[in-house]
Amino acid sequence: MLWPLTSRWYSGTGIYIKSLTNVSLEWILFLTCLTIMLKTKDAWTLFQPHPSNLLLSIPVFTVLLPTFFHFPLSVPYALIIPHLTYLAIFILSILFDLISSL
Repeated sequence: MLWPLTSRWYSGTGIYIKSLTNVSLEWILFLTCLTIMLKTKDAWTLFQPHPSNLLLSIPVFTVLLPTFFHFPLSVPYALIIPHLTYLAIFILSILFDLISSL
């Protein structure tokens, strides 16, 4: 619950980051978010040039570092697909913005 600050149990819920409950919740939220983004066509607006697209570099580094460098903790293998999907969407959005500014 407090990831990336800690990988310990949150005393209120008792959910550990590598538990089946956490992985399931993240997958459900990922699929829900992706479905909403595709149905409302918000995913396509991410690929349009906009100055705020550069702010997506923040989640790129927060997704990239834990997933691939195991820093500050290792992410369960079951969550690599959602991480890569978000990473690809965010990087493409940043690249489209940078290319349009040239």
